[in-house]
Amino acid sequence: MRPSRRNQPLLIALYVNAAIMLAILAALLARGGAPTFLSAASAAPLSPLPIAGGGSLYLMPAQFSTNSWGCYVLDIDTQALCAYRYRPTNDGADLQLVAARKISYDRKLTNFNTGKPSPKEVKQMVEQELQGIRGQESSSETKAVPQ
Repeated sequence: MRPSRRNQPLLIALYVNAAIMLAILAALLARGGAPTFLSAASAAPLSPLPIAGGGSLYLMPAQFSTNSWGCYVLDIDTQALCAYRYRPTNDGADLQLVAARKISYDRKLTNFNTGKPSPKEVKQMVEQELQGIRGQESSSETKAVPQ
């Protein structure tokens, strides 16, 4: 069956469109990898962020908000953590101290600000679930069957 004359321009346009799409696909594949649908900026880093340091001071980059950057400075000897925010100004740049605190006592806390359920309650739930897996009857089997 031959296509009618009035559909012939549409058919030609579809073939041209398919040829252009194949050319674009070939160009994308030829540039050295499969096409990605996420930009590099939105992807999570594959390696940990760089940490610079030596002796007892360590410096790590930080992002405080969408457009606010800075760094953390950790002093191992005094166990102090400082946060600095970089702010560009008309005169150049400004490095502002945002926060500083000793972390020696923070590291000794185990259940501070954990919310509900507490770690102890989670431990109990996991233990109860493991006991059920190890041979206790399930709740549907223990119900009495009416006779």
